[in-house]
Amino acid sequence: MRRQFMCGLAALAMSVLTACSTGGDDTAPRPSAPSARPKASAPSAPSAQDGADTDAATRAAAEQWLRSQPGEQGKDAPDERGFVEVRTESGSSGFVWQTRDDRFCAADVGGGGGFSVVTCLPHPIPLRKDPHITELGYVPSPGWTVLFAADHQEVTSATCAGAPVEVRRVETLNEGRRIVYAAHFTERRLGFMTLGLRRGTASATARVNVNGVVSQGPRCG
Repeated sequence: MRRQFMCGLAALAMSVLTACSTGGDDTAPRPSAPSARPKASAPSAPSAQDGADTDAATRAAAEQWLRSQPGEQGKDAPDERGFVEVRTESGSSGFVWQTRDDRFCAADVGGGGGFSVVTCLPHPIPLRKDPHITELGYVPSPGWTVLFAADHQEVTSATCAGAPVEVRRVETLNEGRRIVYAAHFTERRLGFMTLGLRRGTASATARVNVNGVVSQGPRCG
């Protein structure tokens, strides 16, 4: 499943100095006020390229760690499509893949394996003959990502409590008859989000559960 840089600039306070003589001589030299120091330049904000480079490094380290795990080298190894990135942000990357025996897997890897969650379904999910939504699981960070598959249909929109939800197509399987989607939230959610669907020339709606193992967060509906 989100770097701020702050710099404080100090200002130099100047005081006016006066001199008094016992003889009433007001022409005695007075000390000059210190000259103002040049202000330090604030550091430049990170560029978009800096962020892209950081994400690329995070993604590469996470995938390298994932490939090194015994399960992902054995029965849970991905098929020829390999690991498919779901999202990279805030030092962690999410991946999904299908095994060689068509089981679905998902992983959340951060810090080059410093923390990780890897899950694989015990059995393949058969392709349905009719339009169907299958809930696949969750990637807990960054934020909260809900994974689901749509058979014989495409997602055109998604909402949570009336607000739009970011949904992206992750992978297309079975010659286009199944599409895996990822719906991303900035935090955990409760309830169901509503999908807008296109089935050929017809349209439809469906609901997808956004609860995790621990039900918490604002409710979708």
